[in-house]
Amino acid sequence: MNGLYSLARFLTYSLAGTVVRKGWNWLTEDVDPIPGTEEFDSEYYQVKEKYIRLTKKKEEYEAYRKSR
Repeated sequence: MNGLYSLARFLTYSLAGTVVRKGWNWLTEDVDPIPGTEEFDSEYYQVKEKYIRLTKKKEEYEAYRKSR
């Protein structure tokens, strides 16, 4: 009986630890970086380049659609 109690306790703590760790990772994963930091600058420029690229692609597509 003592062995079953120990096994149940071990499984409970293991499961609780996994849930807490994954929950914490989920909460802290998508935090925006602080403006003025290197991480913020790199993310800003990546988003800006993506916006410019997609805008250019959209304009090319619209020009293609109008010429048809």
